[in-house]
Amino acid sequence: MLILILIFPLGLQAQITYVGSASNPTDAVAATLGGPSPVAVTPVAGLVAGDLVVIVSTVRNTTAVMAISVTGGQEWYTETQISNTNIGSRLFWCRFNGTWAANPSVSFANLTATTVVMHAFRPTKSSNFWGIEAARTELDFTAPASPFTVTITGRTTRNASTVTIASWFTADDNTWGTLAGTGWVVLGSAQYRNTNGTDNSCTFAYTIKTTSGATNNVSKNQATLGGDLGTTQIITFFERGRNMPLGNYY
Repeated sequence: MLILILIFPLGLQAQITYVGSASNPTDAVAATLGGPSPVAVTPVAGLVAGDLVVIVSTVRNTTAVMAISVTGGQEWYTETQISNTNIGSRLFWCRFNGTWAANPSVSFANLTATTVVMHAFRPTKSSNFWGIEAARTELDFTAPASPFTVTITGRTTRNASTVTIASWFTADDNTWGTLAGTGWVVLGSAQYRNTNGTDNSCTFAYTIKTTSGATNNVSKNQATLGGDLGTTQIITFFERGRNMPLGNYY
């Protein structure tokens, strides 16, 4: 009797995947958005129930309060606003329920340059839930010297399946390049600029891990109009097999 033995490689594990990004306005558009009219973003195409949806809003202002004004039928969780001279940002996130009731939007109560960016990731199983493993860390930075590198310090994850998102923000229409950091990938476009005269720029990177451990530091260079101060943030999401009360699990 011939017995077939199938040998499967050990150590292979499904991982979180990047789905896509969307923004309003698109990069390098001079758009006077915000104020009385909330800024809506057309959702990333191809989302399915269980996906992690992250919205990051940016404004050329430090006092304008940012909030989800149209939920699109989702339950949004809100992180604390961050800011430095002339620039502010806020991060919102949800577990997509499978249907958009409308395009989600952010209110700014401010007419100055505003940008709304959406990023989406898929869990290894659609039935999984999401949580924040490591609380968001903000780090303001002074104007860098040539080659205008801004570095975000990495962190050590504790869970086996995580996605960590790093973000940079300036009150100028900088382009960004020269991503450095083992395991890090540019998230979405190279940058998202609103060039309506009181400019802003934001840029993102992500790293996905299937085991706990260091994410490594990550840096980007202000490729044009370099030498601007700004602020950064880094946040880690993890997937879990069951729902738990809202909170930070770290």
